[in-house]
Formats: sequence, C-alpha cells, structure tokens
Amino acid sequence: MSFSSGVFCQNLDSLEQVLQTGKLTVGDQIKILDDLNWFYNSVDAGRSIHYGKLGLELAQKTGNKKMTGTFLKNIGVSYYMDGVNDTAMIYLEKAKPIAENLNDYRMLAAIYNTYANIYRVQSMYNEAIENYLNAAKTLEAHQDINGLTLIYSNIAGIYQIMANHRQALPYLKKAEQLAIKTKDNEGLGSVYIALSDVGLELGDPKDTSVQYAQKAMKLFGQTGNRLFENKALQTLAKVYYHHHEYNVAVPLARQAVDRAKDLGFARNTAEALTIMSNTLFYQGHYARSAEVAIEVLATDSTDINIIRNIYSNLVLANAYLGHPDLSYKYMDRYREFADRHTTESYQKSLSELQVRYETQKKELKIEALEKQHQLYIWLGIAGALLLLIALAFAYIRYRLAVSRRKLAEKETQRLEQEKQLVAVQATLDGETAERTRLARDLHDGLGSMLSAVKLNLPQVQGNALLESVDVSRFQKAMGMLDDSIQELRRVAHHMMPESLLRFGLKVSLSDFCAAIPLARFHYFGNEARLPEKMEIMIYRCIHELVNNVLKHAEATQINVQLVQEADRVSFTVQDNGKGFKPDSTTEGMGLQNIRSRVEAFQGKMEILSSAQGTEIHIELDLTKLS
Repeated sequence: MSFSSGVFCQNLDSLEQVLQTGKLTVGDQIKILDDLNWFYNSVDAGRSIHYGKLGLELAQKTGNKKMTGTFLKNIGVSYYMDGVNDTAMIYLEKAKPIAENLNDYRMLAAIYNTYANIYRVQSMYNEAIENYLNAAKTLEAHQDINGLTLIYSNIAGIYQIMANHRQALPYLKKAEQLAIKTKDNEGLGSVYIALSDVGLELGDPKDTSVQYAQKAMKLFGQTGNRLFENKALQTLAKVYYHHHEYNVAVPLARQAVDRAKDLGFARNTAEALTIMSNTLFYQGHYARSAEVAIEVLATDSTDINIIRNIYSNLVLANAYLGHPDLSYKYMDRYREFADRHTTESYQKSLSELQVRYETQKKELKIEALEKQHQLYIWLGIAGALLLLIALAFAYIRYRLAVSRRKLAEKETQRLEQEKQLVAVQATLDGETAERTRLARDLHDGLGSMLSAVKLNLPQVQGNALLESVDVSRFQKAMGMLDDSIQELRRVAHHMMPESLLRFGLKVSLSDFCAAIPLARFHYFGNEARLPEKMEIMIYRCIHELVNNVLKHAEATQINVQLVQEADRVSFTVQDNGKGFKPDSTTEGMGLQNIRSRVEAFQGKMEILSSAQGTEIHIELDLTKLS
C-alpha cells in the first residue's frame, strides 16, 4: 500500500483515532495495531514498537499464532531500524519457529532478510549473504517475485560494501526488472539508490548517478517513505562531493542531517552526519569535519563501517590540523574498537562451535540408544529360544557397550580438543589479519601524510621571516614531527614487520633485538622458511616475552635464542632480572596468551625462574603439524 506523505500521516492519525474509540472487536484491534506497527516502521521506531507490543499482547491472549509471529517479526524489524540489534535478534528468534510451523514463507523470508541486515551492519558479510540467499531461495521456491526485488538489492549491497561493484551490478539489474514488472516503487527506489552509488565506483558520468538518486527521491516521496527518501538525499550529496562540487554537496548533506534528526532514527542520522563529515574533510574544513565526526560517535556506534570511516576522518583531520596527540588518541580508540570487534566475532564463533559440538554429542547419544534398543530386542528373542545363546549375546552386549563407551569418550575428547584448537586458531587468524591491516593503514596512510607535512614545512619556513625564538620553536616542531614519524613506523613495523613476511624469522628477530639495547639474538640451525602462521606466532611470542622482561624483570641483559631443525623448532628468552615464583604467581594475560598460541600448534612451554633470572623455553614438534 502506498501513500503520499500527507495521505500517509492522515491515515495514521485516523487509525489511531479509531483505535481510541474502544468500540472495536479484538480482531479489528489486532488489524489496526498491525497497520500502525508496520506504517510507523520507517517513520517513528518508538511508536512502531509501542503498537507492535500492544498487538502482540492481544494476539497471544487470543491464541492467534499468525499474528503473534507477525508482531514478533515486525517488532524485531523496528528495533533493527532503531539500531538496537541485540533486542531485534531476540524477537526475530521468537518469530522464526512460528513462521516455520505455519509454513508462512513470506514471514520466514522477511525474518531471514532482517537477520542479514543486522549481520551487514556488524560487518559479518558471510552470515549476511547466507541469510539473504536463504530469503531468496524461500521466495523462489514459491515463485513469489514480489519480495525478490528487495533481496536482490540487499545482496548487491553486500558486494558494494566489499568493493566488488561489478558483481553487484547484475543483482541490481535483476532487481530493477522485477521492481518495474511488479510495480514495486519502494523496491525500485532502493535499486536506484544502489545504482547511483555503484556508478560512482565504476566511473559512470556524474549526470547518470545524479539522475538515479533524484529518481529514488521522487519515488520515495510518492510512497511517503521519508526514511528512504532521506537515504536517497544522502546519496545525492555523496555524488556531488565525489565529483568535487562541494558547494552543492554541503547544503544537500546539511538538509539530510536535519531531516534525519527530525525522523529520529539514530542510524540514519549517523549515516547523514558521516556524509557531512566526509564532505567537509574533502573540502578542507578539517576542524569542522572532526566536530561532526565526534557527533556521529555520540549518535550511533552500531554500524562498524560508519565507525571505521569516522575514526579515519578524526585521525587524518587532526593530523592535518597539527594535533598529533589527538591523532594518536583516535588511533588508539580505533584499535580498541577493532580489538573489541575481533573479540566479539571470536566469541560468536566460539558459541556456534559449542552449539555444533553439543548437537553432535546428542546425535551420537541418540544413535547409541537406538542401536542398544535393537540389541535388547534381539537378545530377548534369542533368550526365549536358548539360554546358552542368551548368555552368549549378553556377553557380546557387555563387550559392545564397553567398546562404545570408550569410543564415545575418545570422540568427546577429540571434539573438545578440535573445538579449542579451532577457537584459538580463529583468534590468531583474526588478530594477524587485523594487525596486518592496521600496520598497512598506519604506514601507507598516516605515515605518508606525516612525511608530506615534513616536506612542506621547510618551504613555509623559507617563505617567512621568523624571529630567533620562532626559529627555535619551528626546529623543535620539526624534531617532534621526526619523532612522530619514527614512532609511527616503529608501531606499524612491530604490528606486522615487513621483514618477517619477506625474509623470515632470523632477519625480523635480528632487527627487533637490535632495536633493544639490552637484547642479544642467537640463531642456530637451517634458515628454511616455516609456515607463515607459525612464523607470526613465534615472532609474537618472543615479542611479548621480551616486553614482559622490560616491564617487570628489572634486567640488564636479555638473551633470545632460536634453534631451527628439520623436524623441530625451539626458542628461549632468558634474562638476569629479579625473577618470580611460577608455582605461586598467577600468570598474567600475556603469558596466558602465549601459552594458548603455543598449545594451538601442539607445542610445549617451560618456565624456570629464580632470584638470578628467568628462562622461558618453548618447543614445537614440526612432525605433529604435517
């Protein structure tokens, strides 16, 4: 059902007035509450949730399963629109079994679609694609093309986020054809927004992208969908700042922000503010860009893609403004945010592994019980014929039961070990990928900018007449800038040393120890390259152990030794510090992380410590990993 903006509001007002009369049957109340719940979904999330909960209460009292599932699904969608993803998931999980039991494929497809939307804003793209495809298969199985426009559009959106714009384009064209065929103006408007955005990345003419965005605004204006009309307006502003027409982009972005705040959707407001921050940054208004970026963080921090964009603006804007302390501050905050996101992803993966593990245990138990039941029947029949045969089969049953129990125990232990290894390896892989990306961003992005600033400052000095005090300050600032560049390169290098990836452990550890006056590095054995993950693990362990010595041991000498043989690798970090008591001292987070990394590669770790110093020895058997 489509409404113009005025008619839309009038219909909502009239429905609310009818509801307040109190002269309706329960069925009519449920119908009106369903309409209000859905109509307010893209206008006022708070009201949508309010009417949804009233309708849910009535539907549950009357035992109306279909409407119970519908309200649960719609409330979940409203919470998602309001940026409250955890609560949205709770309602969707309650709605899904109802949709499955009722064989309501449209409700089920809508639930899958909302799941995918939530995963998308959390940067969990594999899960998002999986749920979008589930929604598409559900509708295609029933030859229902009405909802496929939205699904195809959303799948294309994932490919856009992953910068795979050419793969997004076929889905958008399919969605456009379906929307025109079914006269789905809302779906067509969403497609035009996406086509405008894809056109920017594929180098389409500016006019083409502008026309798509304007068509989308017109369609959503006709349907009364103010939320998506504002999304189209944001896209239009993005087109203009992409083509450097900032005098046009800034008023459009400001208009999008004002409209988003009027609508009251936090995520939409954050998206509009992000475009404003980007526009101001590219225009060279770095201070104002940073102010708007801070407002984004205060408005909504649930969309990971927005947060990455905003922290990038804050780091770069403060660098241009000559505020290295603020740049470092926001780099640290972004790193904390990225670490937290990696940890949350790890915890989710761990929970999924636990569920899978428990399911496998139940299946094994059911299978064992079924086989045991069949065995009891056979023994009963045999016992009725001959006592001797019964005794023989009783003995066989006993032996089989013992064997099954042992096999089940071994299988349980194996699954537990695999679960732990997979969880730790997933953490290591995520940490390595994030460190590599952060190191590259720091070196290639901020490092290049700081170097450019350094090259341009002497030119400023050369064109200005400076007092002796100012010259001293200028030279001091240049020295601080040099120190900042060196510190940035050191941080980026230690996050993921390029020498480790290119030349291996010997070169990278030599470089690392050479940078520490107390440390001495000794290498023995062949110099064959190890698997990349193992080299990264060994480097991180030695890095952490040396840092622990520097922080806590009060040592004057550190010896690092690496021995590499054909079937074995061992490394030792020894110091002459004050030592500690391994048996009575609780291991810190650093040692626990090292122990987990070593166990993931089936290695052994030994700690020897006294008042004369500490020695930590780690050994890896390469034959166990082949």
